[in-house]
Amino acid sequence: MIQSSDAVSVDPLGGVRVLELANWAAATSAAAIMADLGADVIKVEPPTGDSMRGTLRQAVLEPGVYNPDHAFQFANRGKRSVVLDVSSADGAATALKLAATCDVVITNLVPERRQRYGLDVDDFLAVKPDLVIGLFSGYGETGDEASRLGYDTTAFFARSGLQGSIPGPDGGPTRFRPGQGDHTSGLALFGGVMAALRARDLSGQGQVIEASLVRTATWTLAIDFAPAAGPGLGVWGAAADGRPVTLRRRQDTVSPLIEPFECADGAWLQLCNPDPRLWGRLCDALERPDLADGEFATPIDRFANGERLMGILDEVFAARTRSEWAEQLDAFGLTWAPINSVAEALVDPQVRAAGAFESIDHPIAGSFDTVAAPFRLHTATSKVRGPAPDIGQHTAEVLGEIDR
Repeated sequence: MIQSSDAVSVDPLGGVRVLELANWAAATSAAAIMADLGADVIKVEPPTGDSMRGTLRQAVLEPGVYNPDHAFQFANRGKRSVVLDVSSADGAATALKLAATCDVVITNLVPERRQRYGLDVDDFLAVKPDLVIGLFSGYGETGDEASRLGYDTTAFFARSGLQGSIPGPDGGPTRFRPGQGDHTSGLALFGGVMAALRARDLSGQGQVIEASLVRTATWTLAIDFAPAAGPGLGVWGAAADGRPVTLRRRQDTVSPLIEPFECADGAWLQLCNPDPRLWGRLCDALERPDLADGEFATPIDRFANGERLMGILDEVFAARTRSEWAEQLDAFGLTWAPINSVAEALVDPQVRAAGAFESIDHPIAGSFDTVAAPFRLHTATSKVRGPAPDIGQHTAEVLGEIDR
């Protein structure tokens, strides 16, 4: 490992210029990571602004307190904003002129709109043959529905099979938190753009990469799509045999070693000990060695008698608080985690130590937390470079640069 005294701090994407023709959260979050890494990201917005501006803004709790629109700040920190109406001939021409000064174009315009505006792949490559073009969409670039608009609610969760594989508490579909599919898919786009930049540097040729909500979601569901079987436990996976994923109640556990349990203080913890040989160790940690033998001795026994076993374990865990069980489970070397609320995760010492949060210094709102890029570079710079821009804040500045 490079010692700190030998480290040279560099901006990994210093000198890379990115044109962002995108709104909402997925493609924009990919460009935000590029800005964290030192890229000059020029965000093109319509005269009405990015559709996300203000959409998720929480109500101001105190009169007169400025609300910086935290969700928009997260996905657009460190960028420069230019207002252009790319649906007009002049606006599209200016966008192409900007692209000619850039290394990367990121867009979530669907194919039909790109073609209508004159901002398709061939149009960009005509003005700069070595451009890296990152295309993002709900459903990909091919197929009858390639130009269908998609949000993470529809394309990532619903269409992919993810939502259908997780039943809700009332038996209906599960509802997911805003942006979960967007930000996951943004990572896929970011990774693809980084690979394309490397390919461009090796070949000298322009590169086109695409990422989509639906394809990223299927990646997250790989274990469900791929076949996996266990003796007497049935079959999971649909890619090989087309069979639906088996949905189970918690009480019908496949293994209590990987289940959540509620403690005496109402807090929940999650066990994850996939090795069935750890069953005896868990029984010792719970001070119930009698459960290690007899009707619960083997994985098949525990599966066959799962509902009765879960009832017993629920009573055991309900006898002590989560902090008491934490000490006990750690003492026996078992893997577990607290099931945090978002508010609890925000102040969890280890979550913060892992570098999950950084601060944005805003000229009006002051300093506030935002979510950091999901990796840490030890000898290079990755950090939030500044707040999100106001709409059109840098129009004159950026257009002045291309007119020099």
